[in-house]
Amino acid sequence: MRQKNRSLCFKFVAVKQINEKHRATCTKFRALTSLNKVEYDFLLDIFDVLVTERLAYYTLKGSKRVSKSYNESSNSSLYGSRSKLDFLLIYLKENPNQAHHACLFEMCQSKVSEWIKFLLPVLEACLSKLNCMPASGSTFKPGAKIQTDYLIADVSEREIPRRRCRHAQQEEYSGKKKQHTIKNLAITDSNRVVLYLSETYEGSVHDKSILDDVQIDTQGFNLLLDLGFQGADKDCQTAILPYKKPKNKELTTSQKSINKGISKGRVLIENVFASMKRLKIVRNKVRLKCSKVRHLIMRLAAGIHNLRNMFRNPILNYS
Repeated sequence: MRQKNRSLCFKFVAVKQINEKHRATCTKFRALTSLNKVEYDFLLDIFDVLVTERLAYYTLKGSKRVSKSYNESSNSSLYGSRSKLDFLLIYLKENPNQAHHACLFEMCQSKVSEWIKFLLPVLEACLSKLNCMPASGSTFKPGAKIQTDYLIADVSEREIPRRRCRHAQQEEYSGKKKQHTIKNLAITDSNRVVLYLSETYEGSVHDKSILDDVQIDTQGFNLLLDLGFQGADKDCQTAILPYKKPKNKELTTSQKSINKGISKGRVLIENVFASMKRLKIVRNKVRLKCSKVRHLIMRLAAGIHNLRNMFRNPILNYS
């Protein structure tokens, strides 16, 4: 038994050493957290302040502290702001099961669940302070600082486990992909910034129905859509949809060129979805069951994408 325990300890030490080597190498570090070192350090400065403040007022289980003069113990399962941010970003990026993550960070499995629940709101507040979080709610009005003449809207789907309740299965079943999914409507601009993210809908809800639930002020902006929103141009005068091929007929040359131009504009939002789904917790099947947490994770994926875009597209002004 002693030899087995010693071998486990050596494995944990090796994991910590690998993390430090990856931190010094930009490409390997980006593979772990989806951020390069400059973006990570910029996020860490604000994360450090907010997580320290939250720990001063709340315990790990969410109850308020009696005494506000709290100093974190060095025996904590996650000591220091850097380890907490590593813990959360690696969890979002790699989507491991909790037993694997507990083994990696030397804690029990229940602690993984408690830390995730504690740190997710901190990361949301951090990205909000950096103006990287997209707008939400039932209405959306583009800001005056947007330097583009058109917006792009589309729906992104995420796969979820099939539930036991037959009624819930029917609501979440997406006939298009033959999977059980949840959906979010996203609106971006030509600079690949996620400006708006809708509430989370079941997979059976049609894309056009999601768009109808959101009041979008498109005055001064054209809204590029795909054929999944067919009929939206009747309600929104600035909506632009591609031509649909008539039955037993062909599109004209001008119609094909128009469709090609719309596709070139709309490909930007597909690039945004691909960037958001660098986080495997969004790309793969979502194992978390709480609907609020599922929605929060999608918003965090959009916020992290906007953070990367802010550094890698220097002409943008997020202030």
